Amino acid sequence: MTIISKELEIQDRLSSIYETLIKEKEVVRQDLAKTRHNYKKVCDKHILSGFQSEMEWIEASHLHQQKFLEYDTHCYLIDILSDYRDIEGYFPEYIHMLANIEMVMFKFAKEERYEVSAIIKLWLNKFIYAL
Repeated sequence: MTIISKELEIQDRLSSIYETLIKEKEVVRQDLAKTRHNYKKVCDKHILSGFQSEMEWIEASHLHQQKFLEYDTHCYLIDILSDYRDIEGYFPEYIHMLANIEMVMFKFAKEERYEVSAIIKLWLNKFIYAL
């Protein structure tokens, strides 16, 4: 029976979460494309109706902006994590990485960008629970 070190188990879990984050970013990108398409349709409808469907237009605009913010946050988080990833796909400085992500999360909260902070917190918690 082989014994796998605790550190290797942690690295495998962190790498798995990182891969899940990348997959989630792709799902969000696809959702963003759909909301963009819907937004364009609603804009055309709003214009053709003589600007009579303003609430629908506002809602479509809001949904698209939210999805863009979510996508942008995922990309930003992946950029941060990539800086800590080595050539083998591990995170040798994962304690510093998590501290940095937490600092970034608090920075966004301090700037009252709570949506961004909440997305980062979700992923930060996943990484913390992997330890």
